[in-house]
Amino acid sequence: MRNELAGKLELIGEVFEIDGMTELLGKFDAKMKPVKFSAVVIQIESLIIKEAPKTADKLVAMKLGITEEETENLDDAEYTNALKDAIIGDVLGFFASSPRTDGQK
Repeated sequence: MRNELAGKLELIGEVFEIDGMTELLGKFDAKMKPVKFSAVVIQIESLIIKEAPKTADKLVAMKLGITEEETENLDDAEYTNALKDAIIGDVLGFFASSPRTDGQK
């Protein structure tokens, strides 16, 4: 169980290390409108697919409970929906639960 958690945390860490990710994550705020939120999530999806395709496959595999190899058999819509769900639920969920660095709680 802890090994699974460790693997998930390592994967989220990989996402945070992608060049350009910090800037995209910095666009999120509590008052963001849904359309802007969706736009930034799409930008994050694009960045991960373009800059770290193996990380994208790992996120999709983790979300769907399949192997990375099986992600190749998914159509684009299923792949991007799973990637979006992983970004919102796991990456942004982790990011949102982190302590703030601007002195606010």
